[in-house]
Amino acid sequence: MKILYLSGAVGADYQCDMLFHGLRTLLGADCVDVNKLTFMYQGEPHPPFFTVYALLPDIPIDRENIVEKIQNRYYDAVIYGSIQRCQAHFNLVRAVYPREKIAMVDGEDDGTIASFVGHGFYFKRELQVDDPAILPIQFAVPAQKVRQIDLHRKKRLMAPCDPRDRSTYKYYGDESAYYDQYSDSWFGYTMKKGGWDCCRHYEIIAAGCLPYFAGLEDCPPRTLWGWPRGRLFEARKLLDHGWNNTEAHEKYWVSLLEGIRGCMDDVLTTEACAKRVLEYLGD
Repeated sequence: MKILYLSGAVGADYQCDMLFHGLRTLLGADCVDVNKLTFMYQGEPHPPFFTVYALLPDIPIDRENIVEKIQNRYYDAVIYGSIQRCQAHFNLVRAVYPREKIAMVDGEDDGTIASFVGHGFYFKRELQVDDPAILPIQFAVPAQKVRQIDLHRKKRLMAPCDPRDRSTYKYYGDESAYYDQYSDSWFGYTMKKGGWDCCRHYEIIAAGCLPYFAGLEDCPPRTLWGWPRGRLFEARKLLDHGWNNTEAHEKYWVSLLEGIRGCMDDVLTTEACAKRVLEYLGD
């Protein structure tokens, strides 16, 4: 399946970039990024964040004669990675392609919905309305970032990086150290920030740490739609009711994290996110 992936490519846009990572991983050169998402490629300068950036090999991609190719329906489908930020060739695309071959992704932190609903599949990350015409989507993590669970390295109850205290963000300049402080901990505190969805949630789990998700009960049901909320509530209870390093507690901790990891494999990796969007487009 040939996909034209349109975005502004002017800086970090997590939802757009994570979906592209999954699509390129699955489709290779058949996923054509226009504009080129330079910071997604190995050896290229990238935003001061990590997890999803500078991972992909910079393989040869044909980005020539895009308008002509759209007119001739050279691509099987068109995906807008960030519809609120980039609508390049939109009038041409919707004139040439049927609605079921157009996908629009809205990864903004707020609940606003752009005026493009009905012109293709509309995916919204912070989805706060129960409208069947708008589909949920969430962040994701590259499968290669998921570490093995290692109980032997656990040396603290709660990871030091705390979203309630910016002074603890000292790990953000070193990806390995950032993941290590979660891998070395039983629990990682997380919460709503700009939106309910947050890279931190995924990074805690990928590092082999159990998320302590404060306030999750207030999250709208179609936001974080793929998350196993029951297990996350149980993880909170495990700590709130008095954690101790007994064999029984550790076994239950492992069962909770393995259950959440199973969900990550199914819907929370970049590859799983890409597969879901492709399924709607007919692949």
